[in-house]
Amino acid sequence: MERQRRIRKRRLVIFFCFFIVLMICIGITLSLTVFFPIENIKVTGSNIYSAEEIVKHSSITEGDNLFTVSRKQAEDLLKGTLPYVETVEFKRELPGTLTVKVTDAEEFACYNINGRFYTVSGSGWVLKETSEKPQNLVEIVVSDAECEVGGEITFTDDRPPDIIDEILNSLYEVGLTANQIDVSDKIAISVKVEGRFNVYLGTSNNIYEKIRHLNGMIESIAPEKSGDINLSMWTSSNTKGTFIEKTE
Repeated sequence: MERQRRIRKRRLVIFFCFFIVLMICIGITLSLTVFFPIENIKVTGSNIYSAEEIVKHSSITEGDNLFTVSRKQAEDLLKGTLPYVETVEFKRELPGTLTVKVTDAEEFACYNINGRFYTVSGSGWVLKETSEKPQNLVEIVVSDAECEVGGEITFTDDRPPDIIDEILNSLYEVGLTANQIDVSDKIAISVKVEGRFNVYLGTSNNIYEKIRHLNGMIESIAPEKSGDINLSMWTSSNTKGTFIEKTE
């Protein structure tokens, strides 16, 4: 009798455990299907696109489940059709409010590819294409890249983006403003800085050191002067550069 009592007790414990697990599964299933439909969609953060545009292109609709709607999917859809969308965040409020927070992308540079200009964000996302160079953006001239609005800029060679980053970081570190970077020929790299100087760097060797030398040269040139600076022959053992003043 004692043994049968223990068996019945064990069976009751197993039954209640199974029942609790079943109820939890049913509750989760209902919450992801029947319960918590989206009743209100709010959009914040964007100064470029309207709330209606964002909701439409995100494919989120009222009635979707508040917890199963995918932020990543919405972000991918929005960035593909509304390229100035940088990031998307969700905030869920019970019982049925979804807030979509959008961060607008900022224009960082324009890539000149075969005479077409592609404005990109700092993350390399292509924002727009124009036939004329946008104002107040550094122009980057390349020959081995592909751009499509609503996608990332892609390079057929991994080296140019590394060179571009090194030049931009080096110029930023010494406080010089880049107007143009031309890496279309990797053995004849050039930059235009401060709106006054065309600088010939030659190869990508010693970029950082060349930029530091460039900064020293510019500091010694009168502010009203402009022209060409040649650092293409600069090496650690030949630290010389030449300046040819531009004349009317």
